[in-house]
Amino acid sequence: MSESDFGRGRGAMCPLHPDHVAQRTCTRCGNFMCDTCSEGGTQVHCPTCREREGLGQAFPLDRHNWSIGGLLEVCWERFKREWVMLSVGAILFFAAAMVGSFVSQILSFIGGLSGSTTVTVLMVIVGTVVSWVIQGMGTLGITRMCLDVLQGQRADLGRMFSQFSKLVPYLLTLLLSFAVMLPVIILCFGAALAVFLGMTGIPLDVGNSAAAVEAAMSNAPTHVYVVMFVVGIGLYIFPGLWLVMPLVLMQPALVDAENPGPVETLKRCFAAAQGQRMGMLGTMFIGAVIFIVGIFLCCLPGIPALAFFQLLLAGLYLSLSKGAEEV
Repeated sequence: MSESDFGRGRGAMCPLHPDHVAQRTCTRCGNFMCDTCSEGGTQVHCPTCREREGLGQAFPLDRHNWSIGGLLEVCWERFKREWVMLSVGAILFFAAAMVGSFVSQILSFIGGLSGSTTVTVLMVIVGTVVSWVIQGMGTLGITRMCLDVLQGQRADLGRMFSQFSKLVPYLLTLLLSFAVMLPVIILCFGAALAVFLGMTGIPLDVGNSAAAVEAAMSNAPTHVYVVMFVVGIGLYIFPGLWLVMPLVLMQPALVDAENPGPVETLKRCFAAAQGQRMGMLGTMFIGAVIFIVGIFLCCLPGIPALAFFQLLLAGLYLSLSKGAEEV
């Protein structure tokens, strides 16, 4: 039904809510809709069409009934419906990551040409921040699209550009997350260094000698570096990865909040992850495998694989955050 048809029928009553005057028509079937049916004008399909197409369905999982298999099933059903626009969003997300990296490298190169250490360091810092901003806005944008799809809405490409107001909270939360990760990094690096010093026999009292360390690094056998790598990675996985696992929920938590604060965002992430880390690890592993396989398949399938991976992360947050306040 066209807009002119609706104009001639103005004053008609909504078929689902006979006491309400119709305000618009469904763009799929042409039936009249009141504001209740269109949810205040935010939906272009009537409830019947939304139900038929799987639109408007609430996300069915929470922390009490979710499983990796159930999450994959729900995400796959929603992905099949909106895979084209989600893939376009993934392209924009990937482009933002590339642009951010390129700008960072250009600024670092300009700083190097100056010949001044101070200028070089300053340009590296500026380039890093600019890269965070560009890549962060792309990440929050694709996450917003994914949350919309999982909550029964259409994948609206305009939502990629709806998160600019959260730029400052994003940067502050990112810095706070680095502070949370710092002890883990120090632990891994310190343990690996201790292994190196112990296996090469460098006394601690000359450990501050650059020449001694450089000579030891040049002459150290391969197995020393293998052991260092195993120890460092082992500590990063446990307890390191166990401690920082909640941070994978940071972007969805920022997007889902109206006025996010850094401390409150991380609190929500850790509350959602409580008692769920093993399931989170399994979900992340499966999502990474899907993405890597997509990349290996001549790269082109990597775009929808990236979109599905982002959808899976958003679904993981929705599953774990519902009911987290009760924990």
